[in-house]
Amino acid sequence: MNVLHMLRNKTNKNDESVFRITLVISALVAGAISLFIGLRQSVWFDEAYSIIVAKRSITDIMSLSAIDVHPPTYYLLLKGWAELFGWSELALRSFSVLALVATIAVAGLLVKKMFGPRIAVVTLLVMMIAPLLLRYGFEIRMYALAMLIGIAATYALVSAVQFKGKEATRWKIAYVVLVALGMYTLYYLALLWLAHLAWIVYLHVAHKGTVANVWRWVLLYAASFVLFMPQIPNVIQQFTNGALAPIGQPLDLQNLIGIASFNTVYQPLWMLSMIASVVVLLAIGTVGYLVNRAFKLTSKRDELVLLAMYIGVPIVILLLISLFKSMYVERYLVDVAIGLLMLVGVSLGIVITDKSKRVRRVRIALSSVVFVSLGFGVLQLLAVGNYNFQRLETPTVKQLASSLADCATLPVVAEGPYTAIELDYYIGDSCDIYFVSEGAELGGGYAPLSRSPLRVGNLDEVPFNAFTYVTYNKDDVTTSRFTNTSETTFGKLSKLRFSAE
Repeated sequence: MNVLHMLRNKTNKNDESVFRITLVISALVAGAISLFIGLRQSVWFDEAYSIIVAKRSITDIMSLSAIDVHPPTYYLLLKGWAELFGWSELALRSFSVLALVATIAVAGLLVKKMFGPRIAVVTLLVMMIAPLLLRYGFEIRMYALAMLIGIAATYALVSAVQFKGKEATRWKIAYVVLVALGMYTLYYLALLWLAHLAWIVYLHVAHKGTVANVWRWVLLYAASFVLFMPQIPNVIQQFTNGALAPIGQPLDLQNLIGIASFNTVYQPLWMLSMIASVVVLLAIGTVGYLVNRAFKLTSKRDELVLLAMYIGVPIVILLLISLFKSMYVERYLVDVAIGLLMLVGVSLGIVITDKSKRVRRVRIALSSVVFVSLGFGVLQLLAVGNYNFQRLETPTVKQLASSLADCATLPVVAEGPYTAIELDYYIGDSCDIYFVSEGAELGGGYAPLSRSPLRVGNLDEVPFNAFTYVTYNKDDVTTSRFTNTSETTFGKLSKLRFSAE
């Protein structure tokens, strides 16, 4: 029996079987697509930093994370994973992909718990081809892990509200632990915890205190905070040491619409073609209609409110923060983007399974807009890969590194610590990577190279008569001692050969 037949049939004993099959297929297909795209990409700075930190001792990992902007959990888990499966790109990306697969599976189970297996099937199909999830499902960073912790905590939250007695207590304990673990993984998960608290307040008000006692939940958050307290000194240091990268943008109207464009056609607003713009506008209008219609049709209003708050509350908070500080980057909302996708999937499922006199063609049109826009995004993701929308470049370190087979005899000098860290994954085990930096003390993402003996103050101080210079800024290279003898360009990254005059 196919999925469409299950959705049309009001009572069918095979609903659970179809759900289970869809759950497995959707999670595995999403993982396979994400891994396929990921293995075609070059490791870039953030990923190279994750690897260089994970290769250090546990003591060093704790020290380095304390002066960077992210907590240590992901680096510790990545280290353990790599010690078991190796440091290849396949192994490293697989860790994130596994978290993506688990995230979609847990999300499917959560939707089934709240809305039943039929709606869950539609939602799984939506999440299976969600470009933003697929993009950060292969990133060697903590985003996929944060998604998994966030959705697992949401499952625990819903279970704790639904159950009573000892069963509810067990789920509350799980929730407390997951909230603390989330904060040890990605600080932006605090936005999701605030969304959860907002939902608890909503339940308390909507049901006059019969469903959720707000103060009891506040005590649970306090318990999570106690578990997180050892990290507080590091948090203070991280947010006052200037290590935050200056890439944040205000969540203005353009970036607000950009959230929709990234989650559909996987492009920021300023890059949209006319066709892509039409697709995004259709998707926004369709989703707005679906959500509005779903609220009118469903008896599970509380559950639908949770999904709306999952994505809505973090966006509202970032809008308010943007009045004082620019903190929006598309990847920083990945951990809550799955809430938007669940909201879309559930709303679509509710509408297309409605048995009122709605015209069948309308349902087909609504489904087509959703899946076509997501499919457009997957094709776009296949085309651009891990394009960096802040630096406006496609990482090409892998391609350049493959041309440095002579690095053992012809030394490599990077233009700075950023480029040196990018090169480290590909050639760091076989060659020394010298780099230019005026200061020896380095912090933030450059901390692993602080006081490095491979640092040179400027290009003229390079202690060799011939070397390969790797730079993103070939037109700004100045030296009075060396002559450029050859040049090869890989995207925005260049390899220059220098020799003494």
